Amino acid sequence: MEKLSVRFIAGLVAFTALVAVVLGYFVMHKPFSPDLALAVARAVLQVLVDLAILSVAGGLGRLLIPLPETNPLGRLSVQAALGLGVLSLGVLGIGTLGGFNLTIGVAVLLILAGLLLRPAVSWWRDWRGLSDLWSSGGRLGQVIACGASLILLFTLASALAPPLKFDSLVYHLALPYDYLSHGRMLYVPQNMFWGMPQIGEMLYTWAMLLGGVSAAAVLSWLFGVLALVGLAGLVSARLGATEAWVSVAALLSAYTLGSALSWAYVDWLVFLFGLAFFTAIDLWSPQGKRLYLILAGVFVGLAMGAKYTAGVLLLSGAAVIIWAGWKIIIGEAPLLPQDNRRFRGIFLNLLQFGAVAALVFLPWLVKNLLGAGNPLYPFLFPSGAMTALRLALYQGGKPWGGWQDVLLLPFRATFLGIEGGPGYSASIGALLLGLGLAAWLSWRVLIEGQRRVLLLAGLVAFPVILVWMVAGRLSDYLLQSRLYFAIFPALAVQAGVGFAGLNQINLPHVRLGRLVSVLVVLVLFLNVLELGTEALRRGAPQVVLGQKTAEAYLADNLGWYGPAMQALRDLPAGSKTLLLWEPRSLNCLPKCEPDEVLDRWLVARYPQGNVSPQTPAQILQAWRLAGYTHLLYYRLGADFVRKDNTHYQAADWQALDDLLGTLHEVKDFGRVYTLYTTTP
Repeated sequence: MEKLSVRFIAGLVAFTALVAVVLGYFVMHKPFSPDLALAVARAVLQVLVDLAILSVAGGLGRLLIPLPETNPLGRLSVQAALGLGVLSLGVLGIGTLGGFNLTIGVAVLLILAGLLLRPAVSWWRDWRGLSDLWSSGGRLGQVIACGASLILLFTLASALAPPLKFDSLVYHLALPYDYLSHGRMLYVPQNMFWGMPQIGEMLYTWAMLLGGVSAAAVLSWLFGVLALVGLAGLVSARLGATEAWVSVAALLSAYTLGSALSWAYVDWLVFLFGLAFFTAIDLWSPQGKRLYLILAGVFVGLAMGAKYTAGVLLLSGAAVIIWAGWKIIIGEAPLLPQDNRRFRGIFLNLLQFGAVAALVFLPWLVKNLLGAGNPLYPFLFPSGAMTALRLALYQGGKPWGGWQDVLLLPFRATFLGIEGGPGYSASIGALLLGLGLAAWLSWRVLIEGQRRVLLLAGLVAFPVILVWMVAGRLSDYLLQSRLYFAIFPALAVQAGVGFAGLNQINLPHVRLGRLVSVLVVLVLFLNVLELGTEALRRGAPQVVLGQKTAEAYLADNLGWYGPAMQALRDLPAGSKTLLLWEPRSLNCLPKCEPDEVLDRWLVARYPQGNVSPQTPAQILQAWRLAGYTHLLYYRLGADFVRKDNTHYQAADWQALDDLLGTLHEVKDFGRVYTLYTTTP
């Protein structure tokens, strides 16, 4: 006993001495600067805020739909998707009542965390399924997992840095910032994108309230993580762990899909809801359990609440319902011409599915109706701030491409789709198409379970691809691949089946599965290299580590935009700047109003669609009466419109030059932006 006491004291003294030496060393040799400590602490806080929101969402979903019979990873993804949708509608309600302030935001999070603690802890336990997926995925799965982790790491760094992508600066983050500056959810007439459904933006508002702008971007990154984990769980349960990892690789090998993890857009949220829909319809189709059909309708409504074009999932659901009902009819007895009763079940299922989706989507129609007098604002007809002229300007884009984009759309979208380029405007990678084709071409060697999931994926994807073909001939905007991300879970499932099919084909002296594995890894790591070098080149890790300021980051990546926005923020209190041909307003709110569809000057020239144009003096007087103290002229934006827009006449441009000539120039930014004062 005495020896034990001496040993204990000696050990305690030795350990204390070690700690004292280590602390003393680092007091003299500081491993990091105060800037680094502050930047890392800020990043950690933002991630923790988003994990808290995710925990509440997962716990809420767990409480509402236990789903005990499903794969843990697939289950946690579906439950979180439902929880996020419900929370978003709750944020909408709180904001409508004027509750967008920090006290209420924190209180709601703490109350929900307390109430949902047990289901949230249970929900987090399902994440242990990643360990099983890692161990059962084999060497190929583990290599893909490492590549996917690198992409997630690079995009997380970019999400923590100031946002750069166009739509985030225009409305995905700008609208939440506007709501928070007013303390409530309100109609924003100066931004027509207010009319878009805003499930994503409501969640971003909550995250931004608690953790700042980057917290919203990190939350969108977590949507992608949830979607990838859920996809892996779904495919693992239906096909196998290796096929699950290949499905993940098929997505992350696409530049747009990988890069979009950091954009603070709603594309990955739409993907998540599309995956939850696929999971629910997959559970419903073999057994006809009513709960899963209702869930499928709920997730279609939530997907539409994130992006209008996700409504194409209604066609996907209808196709599966009709297919499942027709199988029952044919299986029961020969169909007689006069016997229509057996169609009643199909009709009732379609009605219930559509009605649930419409009911979940309804709050966004009501919001638009009350705010702008048009449930589908800013589309269909003039309403709110959307005049007939503005409607014509916004919807007047000519279709891109030709008949080839109807007959060869999957190939054209794959080969010609370039992120930010014309037409498809997204790079969706080679594996979704390549492995998807392999899935159908290897149909004969597939086993029954693989055929079933492939057929279901085809029923989900094919009707939407048909719509995509037709819509792309009506508008250049409707050709963009990002608008149809709701069916990309089905395309990823097809890729997994394609790998399984190729793996089952034996050729003389050739291990086809090994060759395909090498190809998959090669394509994935090419995107790892591209996204990694891009994050480093832009300086995102340096911002996260406090080695570069947000202002320098914006200036390095967006040129004169950063300094121009800083100048607007530095204007005296009460200043209000009108942006001309600059739609990106996030960094100057609330002291500015954007030119969100590049039509401010034309609308000022022809207010309410008047035939007679206003003179420069009349326009300036109207702007002064509206309270604008300054004008920021974006020369490159004006030159872009001047080159391609046929709505302007030479006299309109001359009138602009005349007006600018009467204003006092405050500051010029590299002949890219010029700031004027409108006061006499």
